[in-house]
Formats: sequence, C-alpha cells, structure tokens
Amino acid sequence: KGFNDEEDLIAALKSAREKKARDCPPDIKLKESATDISFHPEENIIAVSNLLGELSIFSCSNEENKALKKLKLHKGGIRSIEYSVDGKHILTAGKDKTVKVVDVETWNLMMKEPLSHPSPLYSLAPLSNGCVSGDEDGTVKFWDFRTKKNTLTSKRFDEFVSSIYADEEKKVVIATSGEGTIQSWDMRMNKPDIQSEVYDSELNCLSVVREGTKVVVGSGEGIMYIFNQGEYGYHSDQYPGHPDSINSMIGVTDNVVITGCEDGTLRAVHLFPHRFVGQVGHHGGDMPVEKIDVNADGDVIASVGHDNRVKFWNIGYLEKMDYEKKRKPIVQKSQVVKKRKLAEAVARETEHQLPSSGRVNKKEFFQGFKD
Repeated sequence: KGFNDEEDLIAALKSAREKKARDCPPDIKLKESATDISFHPEENIIAVSNLLGELSIFSCSNEENKALKKLKLHKGGIRSIEYSVDGKHILTAGKDKTVKVVDVETWNLMMKEPLSHPSPLYSLAPLSNGCVSGDEDGTVKFWDFRTKKNTLTSKRFDEFVSSIYADEEKKVVIATSGEGTIQSWDMRMNKPDIQSEVYDSELNCLSVVREGTKVVVGSGEGIMYIFNQGEYGYHSDQYPGHPDSINSMIGVTDNVVITGCEDGTLRAVHLFPHRFVGQVGHHGGDMPVEKIDVNADGDVIASVGHDNRVKFWNIGYLEKMDYEKKRKPIVQKSQVVKKRKLAEAVARETEHQLPSSGRVNKKEFFQGFKD
C-alpha cells in the first residue's frame, strides 16, 4: 500500500532492515590486521593469524565467539596458517622464513628447531604426516613431520608461491605463483611434473570442482582459468567477469566456489555451466578480501580483509539454488578512472544479492511498496 506520511515510510524502512535470528557467528573484532584464517576440521573453532606474528584461537557459535588462546610464534608477521589434517596441530608460515607446528592440546611447538626456508614464507598446505610450504621467492618444500626433515626442495618459480593445493589420494600437489604460472608435483615420484605457460597476471589462488577433475585458478585480472586434471600446461576453459583481482577462492560444493576479491566482495560462482550466482557478502569500505575458509559442516564461511574483522557468512542455501538465471558482474571499460569506479560501483549494486549478503535486491525491496 501507499504511504501517508514520512513516519510510515521510515517505519517501513526500519522494518525492512530488522535483524533476523542469526544463522552464523557474529564478527570477530581484532586489534591487528588479520593475515589468514583456518577452521578446525571437526570442531567449531577458528584460528586467526596477524601481522605481529601472533596466533589467536576462537570458539564460534551463532550467539557469540570466545577467545580461547593467543600465542606469539613468529618474529615477523604470519603469512599463512592451516590446521593439520587430523586437527591436532596448527601449521604457521612466517615472514621470519620459518614454518612452525603447534600442538593444540599442550600449545607447545612440535619441533624444537623450526622448519626453515631461504626466503620469507607465503603459503602452506597440510599433508597427513607433514606439509608443503612455499616462499616469496618461489621455493617449494615438502616436509615429513615423522622424520622432521625436508623430503623435497623445488625452485620452479621466480616469484612468490601464492597458494598450494595437495591431494594425497591422487598423489598430486599444485601451486600458483606471482609470476603467472601453476606447477604440479608428482608425489609418487617425489619430483616436479607439469608447469603451465606464463599468464598475463599473477595467479593468486586455486580450488577444485567436479570431484577434483577440474582445477580452478583465480587471477589478478579477475579471470578464472580452468584446467583439466593432469593437464596443467594450458587451461581448458576460462571464465572472465570479476571486476577486479581474485585474491582467494574456496570450493563449497562440487560445482560452486566462493571468491574473495579486491573490491571487498565475496561472490558465489557456479561452474559447469558457468554462472555468477550472486554476492555472498561484503567487507567494509570496499577493502580487499584476502583469505576465505569454510567450516567443517560446509555451511559457514569466514573471511578476512583489511578491516580488522573476521566476518562469517551462512551459505547453506547454495545447495538448494537454481543456478540458471543469475547474471555476471558488469565491468565498464573507461579511460577515466573516476567514471570507471562509479560505473563499477553501480554495476555491483545491480548484482544479485544472496541471503547471506545482508543487502536487499532492489526489485525485492520495492515490491513491498506496491499497491
């Protein structure tokens, strides 16, 4: 119905913004900028690292988050953290050129001597009995925690190792790099396998879909490159459309990945067929999204950017959606920077807002005002 006066309009606007019962944990507010996050593989616990070399542990629930532990582990910042496969340890990679392994029961270091790299660390991937680590000068190392030794050192990149994915069942490790290439390693033969050709921008992150048969790589140009399993020399498909750099990515179903972007937006992307599903959430002030992780149940993701918050988003609805009718973000090409930024901001407003985003789609909002 129509509105008689300003008070009716204000009441309607307030009603539209009324908070519903929480379906995910509230934000964790941090004193220092977070560098990475990792959910426990079984429990509702999240680990958070920061620029001061500190590791903080929180229990998570829809009602509140509780700080459980805080440790100072590295002399410089921590660049990457991961829970071990069994959840009994936390692996940290530091700017001080070391990898450390913390026992989550005693909070003591597993090894007296840290695992060292020739350059500051950048990325990590856990293995059942060890891990794979990559540094900012392109060196990748494989570690066995049982022997506490390095089993392979491989210098295949000239720039930073931006992300690492390990599949022990298929005996393959894949890494992306700042030089614009990906590299695979054969774990059976314990040696490098296939390196891609060089792409036009840095390759920042990767995930897998279709039961691990497709590797999806996010680039600094906002393009998603898709590689067939075992064929990492050149992509088999690509999907452009992100308005800015894809900084992080995680698979949440067998066909859907969440991307964290330079423009502060988290987007759900369906692959095969390729569709932008919509915006999952946003970080304040359009600050870049740097890291994403998904919880043990697969229905909540967490993200960190430059706004000193860990933000949580319930994505349980993604399993039930129809993916055929959603549209992709619009990127306006223009030589005038201010006009281009304005056009991209308008384009983001027209993207489909998913239930977790906290924003109302314009069409749905104005439906309430119709007679």
